[in-house]
Amino acid sequence: MKKIVIIVTLFNYIFSFSQEVIEETILESTEVEETVIESTETGNVNQYYQNNTTDIVTGEIDNTLLIFKGKNSSLYGLKDKAGKILVKPIFYSINSYGSTKDRIKASLSYGKEGIIDGRGNIIIPFEYSGFYNNNRNVYTAKKDGKSYMFDYYGNKLLKKAYDEISIDDIYCKIKENGFYGMLNSNGEELLPTKYDEIYYFPQEEWFLVTKNGVSNIIYSNGKNVFGNKFSSVSKLDYYFKYILAEKGGKFGIIDKNGNEITPIIFDDIEKDYNGNFFIVKQNEKWGLYNIIFNQFLIEPTYDNIRMLSNNYYLVKTQNNKTLIDILLNKKIDFTSYDEVNNYINKNIAVVKQNELRGAVNVESGKLVIPTKYNYLDVNSYYIKGTLPNSRLSDLYNYDGDLIYKNVSFIKSLSNYAYSKITSEGKMGLMYKGDELIPAEFDQIEDFKNISSYVLVKKDNKSGVVSLNDGSFLIPLNSGTISIDEDKNIINHKNKKYRITLNKLVEIK
Repeated sequence: MKKIVIIVTLFNYIFSFSQEVIEETILESTEVEETVIESTETGNVNQYYQNNTTDIVTGEIDNTLLIFKGKNSSLYGLKDKAGKILVKPIFYSINSYGSTKDRIKASLSYGKEGIIDGRGNIIIPFEYSGFYNNNRNVYTAKKDGKSYMFDYYGNKLLKKAYDEISIDDIYCKIKENGFYGMLNSNGEELLPTKYDEIYYFPQEEWFLVTKNGVSNIIYSNGKNVFGNKFSSVSKLDYYFKYILAEKGGKFGIIDKNGNEITPIIFDDIEKDYNGNFFIVKQNEKWGLYNIIFNQFLIEPTYDNIRMLSNNYYLVKTQNNKTLIDILLNKKIDFTSYDEVNNYINKNIAVVKQNELRGAVNVESGKLVIPTKYNYLDVNSYYIKGTLPNSRLSDLYNYDGDLIYKNVSFIKSLSNYAYSKITSEGKMGLMYKGDELIPAEFDQIEDFKNISSYVLVKKDNKSGVVSLNDGSFLIPLNSGTISIDEDKNIINHKNKKYRITLNKLVEIK
C-alpha cells in the first residue's frame, strides 16, 4: 500500500499539526511506501498468544500500549491493555521515552533505530540512531555521522543532511564543518553557517552570535540590532536588562534600546555582577562601580577584585590583600593569609596559611579558628575542622568556641538541628552548634517518632535526657529502661511514664 504526503511549512507544521489535507508545499514532495513489519491478523495473534502465556510486560506507552518481552526471548513486541498482541516480539528494543501510541521508537539491532506506529507499520526505516523529537510531530536522527529531520509521516524535511540539527523555538539550528547557522520556517537559510555559536532569545526575537571571540546581537534578517553603533555587544542577563557594549576598544553597559547606562569608558567589565555593582577596569586597575549613581564604590586602584558575598570584596595589590565591607565602608587586612575562600558564610571567611586553614570573623576581623586544619567546612550550625593526617575533626561554633574535639563521627537526628557526636570514644549531643549533652556517654539512643528526649547509657547504667535543655528526666541508674516509641511511653521500675512540659509524669 502506498500514500502520498505533501510536506507543509517546516515549523508551522511542527507546532500546528492537524489531520486536515495539507495544501502548502515547500522543499520537496516525497512518495513514501508504508511497510508493515509483520502481519498481526487475528488468527496468527491468537495462536501466538496461546503459546506465550508468560510474556513479561516491561513498559507502557500513553497508557494504551504495553511493551512486552516474549517467552524465552530477548525481543520485544506490543500489545494492548486487553492482552491482544499488536506487534509480535521481533524488536531488539522498544523505547517508551519520547514515543506515543502512534509513533514509537524501536530498533531491530544495536544502533539501527526507526519509527513505527502501533501496528508495526514502518514510518522511518531502521537506518538511524539517536532519534529525538522535542514535540510529537518532528524527529531528528543520525546516520553515518550526519543529522536528518523527518516529519510525522517519515518524510525528510530538509534538502540535505548536517553535522547537527536542533529545533530552536520556530527555527532550525544547524552545524556544518564546525560552524553554526540558522534556517527559517521554510527551511531556507536565515543566518549563514559561519558562527562559532548561536543562541536564540524568543522574548526579544534576537539572535546572540559569536564569531572569533566577538559577540553580537542580530535580527533574524541578519542585521545588527544596534546597527554599527557598537563594535560588539553581549548579554549580561537572560532578559537583556543589561547589555555589555564595546566601542573603540572601551566598554560600557547599555539597555535593550541602546541607551547608555554607564559611559563607555572602561577597559573591561566583568560579566558576573552583584545587583547594580559591577567590577570594572580602568587605566589597567580594577574597581567596583555602582551603575545607578554612576560612581565608584571601590576606586580602580587594585590589581584584582573578587566578590566574596553581597557586601564583601577582596581586593589585591602586589603586596597587600584587603577585605572591604562596602556597606559599612570597613577594611580588614588579609595580607598575612595565602588564600581566602570564594564565599563568606555566617560572617566567617575561611583562610589558608602555610597550607593549613582557619577562620576569620569578618565582623571583628579576628582569627577565631587557628590555621591548623586541612579542611574547614562552615555548616548550618557549626564549623568542622579536619585535622592534618587524621580522620578526626574539631567542632566550633561561629564565635570560634571549641564545642567538641577529636570527633570521629557525626550523625544528625531526624530534627537536623540535633547531631550525635562521637568524641574520643564517647558520645554527646549538639544542638544548633551548642553542646547539649557532653561527650561522656557510652551510647545515646534517639527515636524517630520522639523529639523530646533520648536514652543515654554509661557504665552499665541508663537514663533519659531532655532534648529541651539537656537535663536528666530519669537519672542514670542500674534499672531497666525501655521505650515504647509508637506510644511515646517510658517503662521504668514497673511503671509507665510520659514526658509532659519537660517533666516525667507517671501514667496511672
